[in-house]
Amino acid sequence: MNFLSLVKNSEIAQSFTSIALGKFDGFHLAHQALFRSLDEKGLILCIVNAESEDKEGVLLPRKYRGFYAKYPIFYLELDIIRHKDNREFMCFLLDVLPNLKRIVVGYDFRFGKDRYYYPFDLSCCFDGEVVVVSEVFYKKLSVHSGLIRELLLNGNVKQANKLLGRPYEIRGAIIKGQGIGRKNLYATINLKNDGFLLPQEGVYAGWIQLGGQSAVSAKHPAVIFVGNRLSTDKSFAIEGHLLGVSLEVQENEAGFYFCKKIRNNRKFESLDLLKEQISRDITEAHRILKQART
Repeated sequence: MNFLSLVKNSEIAQSFTSIALGKFDGFHLAHQALFRSLDEKGLILCIVNAESEDKEGVLLPRKYRGFYAKYPIFYLELDIIRHKDNREFMCFLLDVLPNLKRIVVGYDFRFGKDRYYYPFDLSCCFDGEVVVVSEVFYKKLSVHSGLIRELLLNGNVKQANKLLGRPYEIRGAIIKGQGIGRKNLYATINLKNDGFLLPQEGVYAGWIQLGGQSAVSAKHPAVIFVGNRLSTDKSFAIEGHLLGVSLEVQENEAGFYFCKKIRNNRKFESLDLLKEQISRDITEAHRILKQART
């Protein structure tokens, strides 16, 4: 929902008394720490740069964030506030949310031209409370979206999941594959990525959830492949094979959840050799997922 839409909905706008400010592109452990500092009439404001999101993909695209938050989520384009000083920015917030009493930001929050302003600069021109949430660590690692991205791009989804506080997921529409899997290898579900950052190419143990994002929808154990199909048509694919279940897929969308990388992507000289390797991948995925449950 666009934050500026509240200007035309004054009754709703007046009901909010606290706000969490940030990019919030992953809803990871550090972001969740900020959300816990909101009062019961809080909202989450994601400050976004649409151009960079479209180019790179994000840890959690906008349409899927509501599943991981109990507060309303609003969006504001960075360009609207990029050049405001602290007083202009504060006036902007209060013009939209006249009953604002608490602002929650992370310790590294910056705003204004060249990111000149700090959380302290909000306190100087706001009569309410500015809550600055300290750095969040998992063991000795500082939890940041940048580190999570780096881990995923290097295939370390197991560690990325620790910082996220949940298994990393890719969601999108189920699409038609090349047809070789069902005939000559193992049947797979093929996915069209809906704006998520893609992890390093390779084979992963994980789960597949058929249908929309829901806590009650079953997640089936699976082997997941991300990358160019080097042994067949060379095209890029995101596909998963369900372990131990045979389903006639009726749904139009799915979510792929990643647990741990099994191996890198590589070319096989024949379909028989590829099938033998997939069989070993399936055995390894069973082992990994069994460990993950214990």
